[in-house]
Amino acid sequence: MSQAYACAVRLLARREHGAHELFQKLAQKGFTSIEADAAVAECQRLGFQCDERFAESVCRNRVRQGYGPLRIEQELKQLRIDGDVIQQILSQEQHSWLFHAKAAREKRFQDGENLTGDAIQKQKRFLLYRGFPSDVIHQLFKQSF
Repeated sequence: MSQAYACAVRLLARREHGAHELFQKLAQKGFTSIEADAAVAECQRLGFQCDERFAESVCRNRVRQGYGPLRIEQELKQLRIDGDVIQQILSQEQHSWLFHAKAAREKRFQDGENLTGDAIQKQKRFLLYRGFPSDVIHQLFKQSF
């Protein structure tokens, strides 16, 4: 068993990693690109590393933190997860984005009956920043008022 593989297994024992992220961490620890690539490939072959599982984990964590699909998609792209995997993961949550947007809004703002136009715009900007699509935000405010 190579040292790079042993290091990769230790990293994966702590938490899920994407293939690219795992490769980078191994390279930072001083392993050559050939050693790191072989270690990542062996971890994938044995089922220790899986980009789909990693993407699901990231998605679950970000949803719990109040982020929307656009922000999560961008983060997964930065982590070099395949576009098809991203769409598959986000489509599993598709029916509940309105619920998650409402929860993020309620967590951040105290809901009042008499919201001014500025307060409504502030809440909409917050949800856009959090990565919720404008149609979900529009639907949320249409329901609320």
